[in-house]
Amino acid sequence: MTSDRRHPNQRPTASLPVELHRTTVPPHVRAWVTRQTGATVIRARRLPGASSTAVHGLHLSDGTRLVLRRYVWPGFIQAEPDAPRREIDALRFASSWQLPVPELVAADETGHEVGDGIPVLLMTYLSGRAIGDPDLDRLAEVAATIHRADPAGFGHDYHPWYQSAKARPPAASTWPSLWEKAIELWGGAVPDYRRTFIHRDFHPGNVLWSRRLATGVVDWANACCGPVGCDVAHCRTNLIDLAGMAAADRFLAAYESLTGEAQHPYWEVAAILEHGPSRWTPGRLATDEPRLARAVQALSSVPSRP
Repeated sequence: MTSDRRHPNQRPTASLPVELHRTTVPPHVRAWVTRQTGATVIRARRLPGASSTAVHGLHLSDGTRLVLRRYVWPGFIQAEPDAPRREIDALRFASSWQLPVPELVAADETGHEVGDGIPVLLMTYLSGRAIGDPDLDRLAEVAATIHRADPAGFGHDYHPWYQSAKARPPAASTWPSLWEKAIELWGGAVPDYRRTFIHRDFHPGNVLWSRRLATGVVDWANACCGPVGCDVAHCRTNLIDLAGMAAADRFLAAYESLTGEAQHPYWEVAAILEHGPSRWTPGRLATDEPRLARAVQALSSVPSRP
């Protein structure tokens, strides 16, 4: 494991929404925490890695440590209005399956009780930290454990990201024919898949570790019933950025060996395309276009469904 103490999700402040440049826990939110717990907040520390919500670690007067997550960026709520409800449901569902997740202490889905209209979740604190190059066999085990949960009763379904927007080749690409073919396959070659419980944003930045053991999985705002291939490919995309292609391939091999399920190439194509235009710098294209070409070739060779 790496000795780099930076959070894998850490982004330059200037690249974050302005609402996340400097975040605090205002007095009225502290008062809500006190109403929920009976203890006062004596210290609040912003936790690293969050890029769509404000996340603080709280120390309470009774010695308890909790985590406060506030949906302060309106852009996220506008794009995913169901995210707070989905995360509340996901934490409860995952806990019922004894998955390693924070316990939900309290929540205000609309922010009405808190008084500022900002959705908020209060959760138990999990020890450990996220790292960019974890034990890949154990990372695969964590993913497989999540995917073994029967999704019956969890009322949030998978949907592709960005597919509803008008997809087009990135402006900086010199290979538009590749992207046009990939976009065509993305919309028209969805394979049959087994629906199960998936995190939907599974990657090293959302898995906590202590002494080489996974201590928990966080950030459940995108959880849904859907294809395991989506989680696996999304994790591979992040591993490529954090630790290189070899690490992503080792993770995939470990997951396939553990579960006996082969990864369908469609999910590689989908994982690459599920990004907004801001991702596609020349550097990103240099990494992702060869991967996209391989995935498109593999997907094109898969026999069509009758």
